[in-house]
Amino acid sequence: MPRRFWIAALSLWPGLPQVWSGQEVMGLILAGVFAATLNAAIVTHAIWTEAVSPAVSTFVTALAAGTWAAGLAYTLWWVWRCHPERYRAEIERLYREATEHYLRGRWNDARRRLEQILTMDETDADALMQLGTLYLHTGQPDEARRAFRQCLELEGGVKWRWEIAQAIRLLDRG
Repeated sequence: MPRRFWIAALSLWPGLPQVWSGQEVMGLILAGVFAATLNAAIVTHAIWTEAVSPAVSTFVTALAAGTWAAGLAYTLWWVWRCHPERYRAEIERLYREATEHYLRGRWNDARRRLEQILTMDETDADALMQLGTLYLHTGQPDEARRAFRQCLELEGGVKWRWEIAQAIRLLDRG
């Protein structure tokens, strides 16, 4: 099944699709706000029924429903308009251009293309690996280390583990 379908299915709980797709901070904010409003609605309807007026209870319930609807709307909008899969052809074109510029020694042009890719999809391990290599060749060891470590943290970065270990060893020696 396509990843977009899974993200849309996870939308039943606001924030879960964002956490699953790598937007942890946004996901935790959405999930926390929804959980707080849902808990408040449950407490005002089931526990503090006499301590809270029916108007407040109705308001809190409407707030929880509104939070859920807003989280769902945001997630569906993100899946439809902003998901990295939407930009796959553009990312591939930019990657080819970055590789071409890299091979010709046009470091700034290659760097710009790789940064554009990472703007569209911050989980692109191949672009991070290439960016780290570019930083390595242009004498920017701190940036290279940072890019390599970011790459290792990604799911797709596992395939680059050996190459990254070699590059970091080279950086530590020099």
